[in-house]
Amino acid sequence: MSEIAAIGSPTSSLPERRLRKLSAKTKAYGKSMCDLFALSASSDYSAPQALPIFAVRGKKNMDGWGIGYFKKGAALVEKSAHSVYTEGRLHDSFQRLARVVSGRVIISHVRFRTSGPIDDCHAHPFVLHFGGHDWIFAHNGKAPLIESYVSPGIRLDEAVSDSARTFEYLRDGLTATDRSSTLNGALFGLLKQATAQLIRDYPGNYNYLLSNGTTLFAFTNYRQWMLLKGSRNLEKGLLLTTLEQGLSGERWVRGERKQDSLGELLAIVGTDI
Repeated sequence: MSEIAAIGSPTSSLPERRLRKLSAKTKAYGKSMCDLFALSASSDYSAPQALPIFAVRGKKNMDGWGIGYFKKGAALVEKSAHSVYTEGRLHDSFQRLARVVSGRVIISHVRFRTSGPIDDCHAHPFVLHFGGHDWIFAHNGKAPLIESYVSPGIRLDEAVSDSARTFEYLRDGLTATDRSSTLNGALFGLLKQATAQLIRDYPGNYNYLLSNGTTLFAFTNYRQWMLLKGSRNLEKGLLLTTLEQGLSGERWVRGERKQDSLGELLAIVGTDI
């Protein structure tokens, strides 16, 4: 199962002046942003080749790293405020985790701080439980307006970043009805609505990965996703990253926001995309 959707129309929901400002900010922040990685597979998989390459190619992100995955439905996250790459070598814990972590969905993040302090708490991914599932979330972008959002639900109280507030906002959108634990198709529609409303309420640059261990959702409104299925050189699952050149010399497929939309949302189950 896979779904791809362009979300909304920017010209109908945001003033042209604001859109120009967002575009200018995108260019300004584009060279100093976190990077994201995900692996999705139909059975438990590891990424001992792709994860280290991702970390090395994303080494400009000096402010923390994290790896999240699922075991028997439970979200497990290891993260650190230390640089993933220092003095010509990868962080020892990252290297170890790259070898041993296994799951149908693996999400990793290397951080370049633009919001919140540099500490373990503000490293990604984040975890929340709702709709009968654990959810893992990782984000990059710049969305200072969302920092004022106050969720009526359980909060990531120790985190004061735009990423934490974005996760809470999307969770609140998904749980606004009692359908958040139903079929993937319903989840996709709910998340599409919540993301569109997020951008209207709190305009900014959003690039996120969200998963309940079964479905991997990927959204962007300002950067690219690079995707590869059935790699000959890396792991055989579906690989996804924000790194513009991908993680190998193979033919990676580029996905990005269409010009007449608020962004592009993908839903991936297994390797189906």
